[in-house]
Amino acid sequence: MWKKILTTVLIMCFSFVLYINCTAQHSPQWSHFEPGIFEKAKKENKLVLLHLRANWCHWCHVMEEKTYTDPELIKFLRTNFIACMEDHDERQDLTSLYSDYGWPATIIFDSNGNEVFKEAGYISLEEFLSTLKKLKENPQPLSQDNVITAPKTPSDSVKQASLNELTKMFKSSLDIEAGGFVFGQKYIEFATFEYALRHYKKQPDLEKWLTASVNNSTGIFDTVWGGVFQYSTHNDWTHVHFEKLLAIQARYVKMYCWYYELFNDKEALRKAEHITDYVDRFLAAPRGGYYNAQDADLVPGQKSKEYFELNDAGRIKKGIPAVDTNVYTNENAAYAESLLILWASSGKQTYRDKAIACIDFLMKQRKYKTMYKHGAKYVSTISLNDNLAMVKTLMLAYRATQNEDYNAEAAALVKEINASFDSGKGYYYAYTGNSAIKATYNITENIEACRLLNYCCHFFHDATYKKSAALVFDFLTSAELVNDLSTEPGILSASEELGNEPVSAAFMQKKGEELKAEYVKSVIAFPYFYFNSVIYTRANVVEDKKDLFEAFDSNFMVLCTSSYCKEAG
Repeated sequence: MWKKILTTVLIMCFSFVLYINCTAQHSPQWSHFEPGIFEKAKKENKLVLLHLRANWCHWCHVMEEKTYTDPELIKFLRTNFIACMEDHDERQDLTSLYSDYGWPATIIFDSNGNEVFKEAGYISLEEFLSTLKKLKENPQPLSQDNVITAPKTPSDSVKQASLNELTKMFKSSLDIEAGGFVFGQKYIEFATFEYALRHYKKQPDLEKWLTASVNNSTGIFDTVWGGVFQYSTHNDWTHVHFEKLLAIQARYVKMYCWYYELFNDKEALRKAEHITDYVDRFLAAPRGGYYNAQDADLVPGQKSKEYFELNDAGRIKKGIPAVDTNVYTNENAAYAESLLILWASSGKQTYRDKAIACIDFLMKQRKYKTMYKHGAKYVSTISLNDNLAMVKTLMLAYRATQNEDYNAEAAALVKEINASFDSGKGYYYAYTGNSAIKATYNITENIEACRLLNYCCHFFHDATYKKSAALVFDFLTSAELVNDLSTEPGILSASEELGNEPVSAAFMQKKGEELKAEYVKSVIAFPYFYFNSVIYTRANVVEDKKDLFEAFDSNFMVLCTSSYCKEAG
């Protein structure tokens, strides 16, 4: 038996080494997409090709094996192009601009840095070679009309028209019967899920959609190892793409916990816990934090449907799909946030311990000057995405632990974000630093910035952040931008939050620790972003709460706005 296993392993190793050698020897001379690349292209009279790929991506492997290994194509590229290959997970400056294209993303530039070609997904050899030859003969810049360089401040009527249109988009995007979206890929997107959770009581179709989405997401849930695959195609839940990304695990842990809190669905909570079993087994980094992703393929470029139909022993016998061992800030911050929520929902201390260990790792290993870098290596740019994720997680860590270090770090970081990423044009740049491309905005990141800045206004008692959030909201509701969107319920959430103050839960600690632990868990588990919690003692109770504090002899909890408080349970 062991002889057979050893033989199988040796064959797999030989195949993988052969694959690596083939792609290295029979591929373009790959360069890095770095500052100065276009000056080099001018000197050599060449175009610049960017192959933006991911380590875990099936079609990236296929294109690298079948398209980029052709001798004629390699010769043509070496003569006429500077061919660059980058990992989109590592290069957040590129991901922020091209994330809508999917992977692999192929972008070709002229020597002035103008885009002349953009396409998502696998491109066959014949089609690609033909395209490259045409572009070499006539590299016409693409229209940049979809990038708003100087947005106009919308009137109130324009904002309302934009919100009305976004509401229509949201409703028309949902597959009420099957869950997920009506378009080709099936998965649950967090902002859509979050908005539906807040409105399902008044819109019964949304409760139906939530239930269908959570139940049918079992189709992309790995019942053997745990964890959630990226999505399913063919507009159903059965044509699965098998890569597992840490960011997706974080998303589903949080969604399943929130669904459990509202509907008492214990199966949803079980799924959330099973996701962490998978992450602990395959993605936990020995020196701290969590790895980025696991490949869709056991053998690069070969589909693995039959492999993922095997039980645990069957899979292990054949081998384990490769893991991208990079530890990135935004994904780890999001996962730590989800672990804190799972701790609060399940009551299991181990999840809190893992979350705090991850956050402490990021604070020690990813802090770079005044902000946070993305990974261990690439520091030419600092991304908005990473730093927004850290602020959000640090704020939750403070609420969960009452450790002032987390509060102070979050306060300093949001101040730095507001100073460093603001374009002065109504939006926040996706990155700061030195890149081959000019910094611009990412819509999803600006929605997050808008909502988080508004929240920070209340959390840190600084009206500056609300003003900043309002300017970003103006940008997000401009007619030019909304006309190019498909669905962005996060803008609808931002609108509701900007128009209202968050509800806060206050724990009045009169004596001892009675009820305090349960209070902390209940407010962390509360399934709503725009919600705050505070613990008052005789030493720190604010002036306008002193009379309330003195009204009771024992510990108690109240729900408060700025104008009133109500005793809670």
